[in-house]
Amino acid sequence: MRFDPGYLFGMALQTVPEPRKVARDLFDLNLPREVLWTALALVVVVNAALGVLAGLLYPLDPAQMGTILSSPVLLGVIEAVFMFGMAWGIYAIGRMFGGQGDLSEAIITVVWMEFIFLMLQALTLVLTYFAPGLAAILMLASVALFFWVLSHFTAESHGFGSTGLVFASILGFMILAVIALSFILVVLGVEPVPMTLPN
Repeated sequence: MRFDPGYLFGMALQTVPEPRKVARDLFDLNLPREVLWTALALVVVVNAALGVLAGLLYPLDPAQMGTILSSPVLLGVIEAVFMFGMAWGIYAIGRMFGGQGDLSEAIITVVWMEFIFLMLQALTLVLTYFAPGLAAILMLASVALFFWVLSHFTAESHGFGSTGLVFASILGFMILAVIALSFILVVLGVEPVPMTLPN
């Protein structure tokens, strides 16, 4: 496997029709754990940089969006925690259900997903200026691609045969996580920001 941009872009495209094959190719690299954590930190930084750029080009109104949603830096920190937590979750939950995957494969899964979504985010940023409608469609497609890649990579990592069951499990755990997070925020006294319609 090569690491030049053209080859990586080709693999990213191949991830859509053949996600489990790409997953196996990436897992077989046997990269050191330190390299993987560094790669994860790198994509977090690049993602935060894109968020800052998006905030400069399309600034949000803090009065309507709230402090967190209107701050690319805070969003970057939240996403960093989310991605590190996701890597551990893919590993631990998969093993809990009898999977055979290891933590390195879980980190690769998160890094590769973020690599793909960084490209989609950059494209969305451009389309938002020239074609907002296409940008909205691409954002929806990105959500579908997130679950597609995550389900297939997780299934391949842990040796699960049914990707559909993996997807259902991921969706269920995410719903529980959102409920738990909402409960924690309420306990901490964080209230939802009221949204006001423009006049």
